Amino acid sequence: MVHVLRHAAGGESEPLDVEECRTNPAIAHYIDGWTPDQIGMICLVDGSPIGAAWLRDLPASDPGYGFVAPGIPELTIAISPQQRSQGHGGYLLDSLLDECRRHGIRSVSLNVDTANEPAMAIYRKAGFVEVSSESNHLTMLHVDGNPALSQPY
Repeated sequence: MVHVLRHAAGGESEPLDVEECRTNPAIAHYIDGWTPDQIGMICLVDGSPIGAAWLRDLPASDPGYGFVAPGIPELTIAISPQQRSQGHGGYLLDSLLDECRRHGIRSVSLNVDTANEPAMAIYRKAGFVEVSSESNHLTMLHVDGNPALSQPY
């Protein structure tokens, strides 16, 4: 998970080093304390991991970048740079949202850099909509069965 987080937090051009992911509290809480009941998946190509996605249900007292409200887990997702633009991200996201439905998770949030247009397109196609923006980042929300977000919570 930490190797995927390096790219999600640092971006394609400047991924963070593993140590920074583990020691920066704003980033570390995406992996520290994660348990399998919070849902996570690894994307494999020919048996090798090329990406991962997982949820963290962080408290309001220690929110993530994409925090929307208590009880709405935040998605972290990344695909290895050399494996992007091949449909893996959309497949992984759709698979994770299917798993959320099976577990009764109705809403999922995320935070994305506005420069990451391919990721934003994947999120919008999956039904995520913008709920807030700050600087060069958007917080987006997916509500199962309610893409217009008339009643998101």
